[in-house]
Amino acid sequence: MRIKSLSHAGITVRSLEKTARWYWEVFKMPLVNVTEMSKEELEVKKELYQLEDCSVRLGFLLCPKGGVIEIFEFSRTEAPSHRWNAPGVTHFTLDAKNIRKWHEKLSARDDVEILCPPQKTDGNEWFFFRDPDGNLIELIDLKFNYFLLRRLTRLAGFIMRIGPFKSYYNEVPVPAGESA
Repeated sequence: MRIKSLSHAGITVRSLEKTARWYWEVFKMPLVNVTEMSKEELEVKKELYQLEDCSVRLGFLLCPKGGVIEIFEFSRTEAPSHRWNAPGVTHFTLDAKNIRKWHEKLSARDDVEILCPPQKTDGNEWFFFRDPDGNLIELIDLKFNYFLLRRLTRLAGFIMRIGPFKSYYNEVPVPAGESA
């Protein structure tokens, strides 16, 4: 079994809109997806996030050659109890095949902390674990989405930029008391 590539890095941000605009302006990374987690999804992940009674929006910024930055916006950012809901890098993700076999293999190790069983989201299969230093790692099998992300990156970015996420590329108002 081998890892295919680095899939994505996750970062927590104060404003999904401002961050999406900044990454577009600076790196030309289009926002290709935004979703808000349901209460059920948050309940399943409350151990991972170590935060309750909040909402979470996440988006995906597409790098020019197919890598992705996943951005998280938590509704509660006061006194973060855990690094996931504090601004900064949250985890890194590796593309892999046979997620269940990886889960089995890593579960057998004494130096790996498994945080959840394999999960499925939008056809992708994934799970989280910690390395011996406590770094959060996600293994993901993107299935057909791997092909789409790697082969259709520029087209997907263009379509999303002029279509569903067009408003993210217009002037984003800055809330009172904040600087642009």
